[in-house]
Amino acid sequence: MSKKKNRPHGHYCKICGEYKANEKFSGKGRAAHICKACSRLSAAEKAEAMDMNRLMSFPMRRLSDSDKKWLQAKMHDKSPEVADTAREVYNVCFPHAERNAMKKQLVINTLSFEVHTEVYDGYGDMEMADRRFIIDRRSRVLTMTDFHADIGEQSVTLEGGQMAKLLRYIVHTLEIFMWEQDYSLLPDQDDFLIDLLPEYRFEMEDLEEDTEDMINEPEGSPTWRVQVEYSNHTVQDISSYDDCLPDRPEELYFSLLEYFEQEDEIF
Repeated sequence: MSKKKNRPHGHYCKICGEYKANEKFSGKGRAAHICKACSRLSAAEKAEAMDMNRLMSFPMRRLSDSDKKWLQAKMHDKSPEVADTAREVYNVCFPHAERNAMKKQLVINTLSFEVHTEVYDGYGDMEMADRRFIIDRRSRVLTMTDFHADIGEQSVTLEGGQMAKLLRYIVHTLEIFMWEQDYSLLPDQDDFLIDLLPEYRFEMEDLEEDTEDMINEPEGSPTWRVQVEYSNHTVQDISSYDDCLPDRPEELYFSLLEYFEQEDEIF
């Protein structure tokens, strides 16, 4: 014979979410599943307590459409405690929600990407990368400056579809807007997301205005540097002095270099 599941003793209160002794309930309270203490609360306090009770026991799994809509609505609740808790739960259930929301809003206008370090090529051999790439969405021109080659600067003009595909790849796949956080390049990472979405907006302060010397002189430059201007006027300016090139910056480097290797094969 199977054993019966042990049930908590007492009666359940749907407001505080606790099981309490029967004497903690009035006759009507037992029928309504509200203990005497919670029955003294105002309607607003009861609603807030029920919301918090549900949020604290929210299922951390794939949510139904109704659960997701309820959770999204509670993120804008009048109660600050309910709204903050709902946002925390939402971020746990949907850890990439903020990133995905940013991707829909960010379009690159210009990008400058410098690399001054050793990288492994496709054959596993080490080579020195000392190049700068510049992308201009409006002109559809991709420019590469090789500081160690006699040819110096090369440019290719991409078709409209090619340029759009490249820029989507940089934002949607490589998630360049998150590199500060992903590679711990911000002094205060807690405030990073604020500038990229209206609800997280903040003023960027203390950015270097005079960057021309750093761009023109590869010696003494960071290992790699990215400067991005988006169509919503958001600006990124990030640098790294670590010896190695992280995976996504390295992927961007070889992706951009490939456009010029294709040109060499044609000629």
